[in-house]
Amino acid sequence: MIIDIAKIAPTKTPIGRDVELAVDSSKVTMYIPPSHRWGGGKESKRVAVNRFISLDELFMEGLGLWRGEGGRKKGIYFGNSDASLLRLFLDFIEQKIGLARREFKTTINVPRLPASEDAVKRRWSRELLLPLENFTRICVDPRINREYAQVYFNSILLAELLNTLYAGSKEAVLSDSKLCVCFLRGLFAAEGSVLLKKSKVLHHITFSSKDSELIQFLEQCLRLLGVKPGKYMLNGMNLQIYGLPNFRRIRELGIHTLHPEKREKFELGFANYKRTNVLDGEEARALILQQLALGPKTYDELAAALGKARTTIQAHHIPILEREGKVRRVGKRGHASLWAIAEGTISPTPTFNRAPCEEPTSCSCTCPTT
Repeated sequence: MIIDIAKIAPTKTPIGRDVELAVDSSKVTMYIPPSHRWGGGKESKRVAVNRFISLDELFMEGLGLWRGEGGRKKGIYFGNSDASLLRLFLDFIEQKIGLARREFKTTINVPRLPASEDAVKRRWSRELLLPLENFTRICVDPRINREYAQVYFNSILLAELLNTLYAGSKEAVLSDSKLCVCFLRGLFAAEGSVLLKKSKVLHHITFSSKDSELIQFLEQCLRLLGVKPGKYMLNGMNLQIYGLPNFRRIRELGIHTLHPEKREKFELGFANYKRTNVLDGEEARALILQQLALGPKTYDELAAALGKARTTIQAHHIPILEREGKVRRVGKRGHASLWAIAEGTISPTPTFNRAPCEEPTSCSCTCPTT
């Protein structure tokens, strides 16, 4: 799919000022002319962009990065602690939008004042392939725990263009699974988190946003690809994804792969999840019998001890053990049924090693934005 920017470029600013377009065979130049109505005698900065843009992998990954963590009102902004993502974003802007990377200013934020500000700037200049003179003064922010850089180009017209491109690309994303994966890959790199248990087992992943439109679109994308998202958590402003089938599908599609640190943590947690959390039916029932040998338990107590879903134990494993005559109902604790090991049943000794269920620890790699 190819988009002709001449057909979708903004013709008015958000406050109603007219936008003029100069169109040729390869470029569209946008600017705001002088207007006495707005008390202005000066023309705005002229911005030239590519006229034709193909919706491919680079475009969708870059659009996902921008939609997840980029500024969307005053210009084009993107910040992250990972230089590879910043380079990818600049490649997206340079190759797809048509704005040279040398046009971008860069601000570096650090948790504490470095011994040499110039050395920090030179390092980021090399990593981002940006001129050293494009770097502003380093900002010290004690709230962060690592350096991150923000690249930006102030232009309301470009901000409006990217908003229009995003809106116009949603149909293509939902009709092409490959484009959908690329968009989610960029979005997860910008606003995703990987959360592990203390034992380094993958607990769940999240997409963070307070934008209800983006969350609804994200849910559509995930379901299109066969991933079943959980509930949106208002207190944390994130959409959570649990469960091995979802983790397998995300890994198969490579949604987690764009951010190096998140990719590494996901792979570590997934490997540990497979080793410690994936029990076949016989293993799960052996663990249930082992727990009941210690005394009667409710469904919830068994679920907590095994780290499995209560419904799986209640609807699947306990009925099988009851039919086999290995467990019996022995009463209630409050309104909850109590189950105990049946007389004459010997609790099997598991032949596998399973880590205990633990509270998750956050392994988010997101960075603060301005």
